[in-house]
Amino acid sequence: MEALGATTSSFDGLRMRSTCKIAQALVILTATHQDPNTMILFGGKLSPFVRRVAISLTLQGRPFERQIVNVLQSDFGGITDANPLGRVPVLRLDDGTDLIETSAIIDYLDQTAQEGKRLFPANGPARIAQLQTAGYANGVAEKGVALVYEAIRRPAELQWPDWRARLGQQITAGLDHLETLAASAEWPANDHPRGAIVAMVCAYDFIATAHPALTQQSRPVLAALSARANALSAFAGSYPLMT
Repeated sequence: MEALGATTSSFDGLRMRSTCKIAQALVILTATHQDPNTMILFGGKLSPFVRRVAISLTLQGRPFERQIVNVLQSDFGGITDANPLGRVPVLRLDDGTDLIETSAIIDYLDQTAQEGKRLFPANGPARIAQLQTAGYANGVAEKGVALVYEAIRRPAELQWPDWRARLGQQITAGLDHLETLAASAEWPANDHPRGAIVAMVCAYDFIATAHPALTQQSRPVLAALSARANALSAFAGSYPLMT
């Protein structure tokens, strides 16, 4: 395994975004030719939670189809038949069962994974440590989504400046802690990142896309981790897009 480090140049960032857009186009093209009995992942192009499931499925080599859903529509994009809460992600299994909530979906994937394909250790201190890291990343992503609703979706005259500032403070503190955690993460020799790395990259990339001002502070380890992960098709094919 290899320790993470080093920063990426602006050129590398532009190249990464271009590669991600090409990979996403290939994913969409492939999805239109999926077997009708394959799994279906419902969700939007920006959600860090949907992306985390998509990457997990890809890393485990599971065929699936992406179905884009806009939960901001009056009918929640039609997703309430699968999840009455109108939330994504929803993963529809090949037997028609609908699974909800990111952590529960990924737990199912790990419980049914082929040998050597688990995203988290099965037990012990290593599992606890990785789940805690994923929990911090998930928290950053949740606060980022809340800030999207407050600062981008809500009409300006109805926004609450103090709440926006509080969310920004929580995101910043969370990213700073992830920077510390990422410094001790190890990149696997087989280029098959574990669940904690997937969660950190999804959170960081989402904030960088939706709230770029909050990632201007130098966090070289997270930036390097993101760049290295997004060089893999499993990540590049689902890089977050503002819609």
